[in-house]
Amino acid sequence: MQSTVLVYIPTFVKVVELQSFSKAAKAMGMTKSAVSKQVQSLEDSLKVRLLNRTTRSVRLTDEGEHFYQQARHVVEAVSEAERSVQNLNQNPSGVLKITAPESFGYYHLASALSEFSKLYPDIMLEVEFTNRFANILDEGVDVAIRIASLTDSSLIARKLTRCQMVMAASPEYLEKHGTPKHPDELINHRVIEYSYSDRPKEWRFKDAAGKAYVTPINVVMRTNSGQMFRDAATSGIGIVCVPSFIIGYDVKQGKLTQLMTDFEPQPERNIYALFPHNRYMSAKVRLFVDFIAERFTGTPCWEVGVDADGSCSVVSGEWLKASNG
Repeated sequence: MQSTVLVYIPTFVKVVELQSFSKAAKAMGMTKSAVSKQVQSLEDSLKVRLLNRTTRSVRLTDEGEHFYQQARHVVEAVSEAERSVQNLNQNPSGVLKITAPESFGYYHLASALSEFSKLYPDIMLEVEFTNRFANILDEGVDVAIRIASLTDSSLIARKLTRCQMVMAASPEYLEKHGTPKHPDELINHRVIEYSYSDRPKEWRFKDAAGKAYVTPINVVMRTNSGQMFRDAATSGIGIVCVPSFIIGYDVKQGKLTQLMTDFEPQPERNIYALFPHNRYMSAKVRLFVDFIAERFTGTPCWEVGVDADGSCSVVSGEWLKASNG
C-alpha cells in the first residue's frame, strides 16, 4: 500500500492544483484515463475518498483537503531533492575515495591527483596508496586504480593504459654473473621477486611465435615495494621483472639494462580505473575517470623501447623532468 501511495501522490497533487483531470493529464504527458486510474488507486489504498468529481469540477473532500496539505510538501521535497542532485552534477562536491597501488600512486598518480584537486576544489579527495587488494563495494571506494588482467564483472573497468613489464639488472650485476639470454638460464641467476606473486618461485614468458615458457627462479629477495625493487636492482643484488613505471627511467639512464627482449613476461597486464556498477555515475566519479584517462592517454612516458608521449621520470622518489631518450 505504501508504495502505491508514494507513486500516485504527484498525480493527485497535480489534479488538485489544476482542478482538472484533463489538464493534469496534459501537464504530465499522460492520458486522462491513466490519471483517473491513479487517483482511484490512491483512494483505494488509503480507503478514503479524496475528491468529489462532477462533469464540470473537481473538489476536495475534507479528508482530501487534509491529505493534500501533507502530500504537496512531499512533492516539493522530492522536487528540491532532484534540483539538489542536478546541481551537484553541475557543480560536483563531496568526498571522492580513491585507492591505487603504492608504487604507481607515488610515482605517477600523485601529481595527477594534485592537479585534479586544483581544478575541482569542492571535491575532497580521500586517497590511499596501498598494495592491499581493497574491496571496492564493502569499503565504499569510488574509484580504484588497478594493475591486472580483470575478470570481475561486478565492476565497471576503464582501461587507462597498458602495463609494460620489464626484466632488467644492473651493469654491475651482469658483469659479475653474466647476461641471461633464455628463460631456462634464470635458475642460475639471483632474482628479486614480488612478495604477493600468485606463482611464487617461477616466471612465465611468451616468445614472438607465441610459445609459452614457465621457468623456476632462484629468489634471493622478496619485496612489495617499488622503491625497494629499484634500490636492490640498481645496487646489483639481482634481476627484477617489474612494471616499467617503476624502473623505466633507470633503464633509459643506463642504471639498469633490459634483458631478454625476445621474451614477453606473462600474464599481460593493463592499468584500469574501476568503479561500482551503478546506472547513474556521479558527476565527481565521471569527472575523475575522464580526467585520469586523458592524463594517461597515448604511450606512457615511462615505457621502455618505444617512443613515449610526454616526458617524466623519478629518481629516489623525487619527480624530475627528463627527455624520453
